[in-house]
This record gives sequence, structure tokens and C-alpha cells, in this order.
Amino acid sequence: MKVIAEANQGVLKILARFNKKAEKSRLMHFVVETPVEDGVLLYNLLTFEMILLTEEENRLRNDLEYLKNQWFVVPENTNEKELADLVKMFTDTKQDNLEAITGYTIFSTTDCNARCFYCFELGRSRIPMTDETAHKVAQYICDHAKGKSVNISWFGGEPLINQTAIDIICNDLIKNGVEFKSSAVSNGYLFDESTVEKAVNLWNIKRVQISLDGTEEVYNKIKAYVYKDTNPYYIVLDNIGRLLEAGVAVNIRLNMDLYNAEDLMKLVNELAERFAGQEKLSIYANHIFEGNIPMAEFRTSEEWEQRDVLMCKLEELIEQKGFAFKSGIAKKMKTNHCMADSGRAVTILPDGNIGVCEHFSEDEFIGHIDKDSFDESVIQRWKVRSAEIPECAECALYPQCIRLEKCANDRLCFTQRKNGKLRKVQRQMRNEYQRWIEKTEVDETEDLDFD
Repeated sequence: MKVIAEANQGVLKILARFNKKAEKSRLMHFVVETPVEDGVLLYNLLTFEMILLTEEENRLRNDLEYLKNQWFVVPENTNEKELADLVKMFTDTKQDNLEAITGYTIFSTTDCNARCFYCFELGRSRIPMTDETAHKVAQYICDHAKGKSVNISWFGGEPLINQTAIDIICNDLIKNGVEFKSSAVSNGYLFDESTVEKAVNLWNIKRVQISLDGTEEVYNKIKAYVYKDTNPYYIVLDNIGRLLEAGVAVNIRLNMDLYNAEDLMKLVNELAERFAGQEKLSIYANHIFEGNIPMAEFRTSEEWEQRDVLMCKLEELIEQKGFAFKSGIAKKMKTNHCMADSGRAVTILPDGNIGVCEHFSEDEFIGHIDKDSFDESVIQRWKVRSAEIPECAECALYPQCIRLEKCANDRLCFTQRKNGKLRKVQRQMRNEYQRWIEKTEVDETEDLDFD
């Protein structure tokens, strides 16, 4: 047995008050396992410890004293949910007031140069941020950052349609001595050579997320760009290469539905041929859903079963090609779902309205850049969590699961959604294990004495 990641000592102290002695024991519901070449990894989502067991140890795991002492194995009648709720109560440190705001999702425009049929912004107004508003946005950031470094995500629409607003905001922040770094959610079409240079040197962009829907024919049809007599697919691929060469990380999001799932497999292979060895390139897949309709209600259960099988195949191919996210396991209790309930981040729309979720660009505002106060009722509305369901009690994900009632995409729990999240945890476990192997190899090399 080997400890790959140490347990969170704060959580162990909370759990120490409970007696674990019993005749019959079982694996804790919150333990996720995944096989690796050297045995089996067990990761406890409540204590955050991860261990490696040999095949023999895994067969005997319910009787191993270490696993009992460290909450991997618990008495048969244990109510894990009560334990998790207690840990959450002690570790929940949500901020109720937006004081120092360090995260900004800024809509430079709500217009776009593509016409994707599934876009959640279809039918909404298309307006650019004026130069005057851009200056005010920069001043707002200066006034509310409280001397801290800030993170900006450029959003739209397609944010690069209105580069002037981005230029103004960045120049003003630099003049006022505000440290910042930024990212962008873009379709990638406008990242030509001069734009990439500006993105690196002025916007301080570190990462760009670009969505792809398939290979050339499928992509061009779905994106339906407003430009004529161009081949957007190859323009975007060239621009991805340009960003990577400039040292910018690129996250490619594959939008999957039943009609394009197989084509996305071909796309991953094409990307692997073109961008092999690019460490700053990562790929992930996401189910397409329309508007703010809950994903669980968007397709029939039979369709979701089909989609889950295809998604699993797609994710396996992405990992096999070396493009899966390299993030490791969580080391502490999650206290918020996303920016909407974080208490540290806001969205700023082209007209200066302020919100907390990028999926709402025409309502759910908490304030305006011309005002100092926020609408606390809206802020609190976004903190309301979905009611728990009976399945929560034995779900491995429960300690780290937060579902917001206002989030159409995540408020409902269903089998395929849970399967996808479990696969993500297992990938993170393998990533953590690989890092441990590499570190161990480095440590052993450094310990050698060649004198």
C-alpha cells in the first residue's frame, strides 16, 4: 500500500469524534476507485486521501486496519451523508458580500460572427460596448479589486469582434497599476497574427477556449459564419496553432450530440496528427443543450443512454491521444458551485449592467457600473441550492456536489450526468498518480550519490 495524496488533516480532526469500531465493515460510499498498471487507486472524496493498493490488498481491503483508521472502510451501518454534512458545516466559508471582486467576465459585445443553431444567446440583443463604457469598466475594476490581482475572461457573443473595448480596458488597468491576467471564450476565427501578438502583450491572455463541432464539412455547416468565400475550419485551426506557438494555452471544447459524435472522433484524430506534442493544448467534450433548458429534460432517457456511450468513447480517445485536462484531485472541500455563488466574481455586460452568470445577458442583474450598491435579493437567489434527493446519501460525489437551483444545466441530477462526473474524477486520479510517479522518480535520482 502506498499513499499517493495525504488526507486533509482538518477533515480527519472533525471525523475523529466518531467511533468506527464494528464487526462488519464496507467501503465508504464516498470512495472512488480506478485500476492502474500497478494495482488499484482508491480516492476518498471526503478526506481527500488517495492510496494505491496491490491487487491482493484490494481483495482484502475491508479488513485492512489502515483503511479503517483513514475512513476508506467504515462500519456497515455508517451514515456517510451525516458525516459529510458535518464536515461541510465546519468548512463552508462562502462569502456573502461582494467586496474585493477579483473575477470579471466581460462582454465586449453580444454580437457574433457565427450563427450556431444551438447557441444559448439566440434571439438576444446584439450590442457592442462603447469606448465610454469600456473606460468606466476599467475604473470599476480599479475601484473594486482592493489592490488584488484580477482575472478577466473576455466573453460574448464573439469578444474579438470588439477589440477596441478590450484594448481600452487593458490599457487603463495598466495605467492604474492593476495587475491582471486574462482568458477568452472565442470561436477562434479572428485570432490572426496581429491579434495574437496583442493578446499576449497587451491583454495578457494565458488561455483561450475554442469550440469545435466536427471536421471541415460539419464544422463549417454548424458554425454558419457570416463570412463568404472562406474556409473557417482551416482558418480556426491555423489560429489555434498560432496561439500555441505564442505560448497561449488552448482548451478545445467539442460540442457533442448524436448527429456529430462519430465525426468528433475523426476530429480528435485530425487534431492529434496536426498538434501532436503540444503540451498547452487540451481537449474536452460537452453535451450540446439549447438555451437554459435543463439537460435532463432536453432528451429522452434512451437518447441519454446513447449519448453517454458515445461520450465515454470520445473521452477515452481524447485521453488516449494525450489531450485530456491534466488537473489532479481536489485537496479541500468545495464551497461554491461556480462564479455565480462565489462572492468574488461578476459579469459585466456591454451596457454596464452587472450580473453573476455569463449565461444571463439580459436579466438577473445585481447592479450597474455607475452604481455602488448591489441587489442583495438577486445575489442570494443565486446562492440557493437544489433540494437533496434520496440518491445523495450513497453517491460518491456527494461531498463535492453543489447544485444551484437557478442553474438549468446543473440543478438536476441524472445517471448520465453523474457518470460523466465520476469519469472526470477517475481521470484526475490517474493524473495525480502519474505526477506522483514522476516526482518519485525525480526524488530517487536526486538521492543518488555519484561521488
